[in-house]
Amino acid sequence: MKFPLAFAALATGLLLASCSAPTVNLATPQPIKVDIAVRLDVYQHAKEAVKQSTPASRATDPAEARRNRMADIQTFKNSRLVGEGRDALLAIRVDTPGDYGDFIRKTVDAENADRMALMKFEAEKQKMSLPQIQSKQASLAAKLAFKGEWIELVKDDGTAEWMQKEE
Repeated sequence: MKFPLAFAALATGLLLASCSAPTVNLATPQPIKVDIAVRLDVYQHAKEAVKQSTPASRATDPAEARRNRMADIQTFKNSRLVGEGRDALLAIRVDTPGDYGDFIRKTVDAENADRMALMKFEAEKQKMSLPQIQSKQASLAAKLAFKGEWIELVKDDGTAEWMQKEE
């Protein structure tokens, strides 16, 4: 009995001594590359749907159209190309030739059309005459103008004079 037990012990000892765990390398020679495609859909839900087929038809509301061109108008004012008139409409002070001049004229015409539409609506709403609304809007525009911008001010004798805002 001693022989099989001793043999089993010896065989187990030899197996354990000769068996070493295999080396497992967890590092990769190159970084693992993952190709991921992401799609992000952003939706803005409004109470009323607005057709947005072309840039010109995007802003059918005059107030929204004015907000969309606000940066261009301010650039024209900063360049001293346009000014706020006594009738609350923009006036081109410097006629610029070429494509940029056409862009200025087109933008100013669209702005004035939207301003007039809003002032007519406001006149009906407040049951006032259009010239009264224009006078209020012109004084507000002159008050909100930045230093150096052109504004047309009405003098006490009823005449108007263009001047650059000083303060």
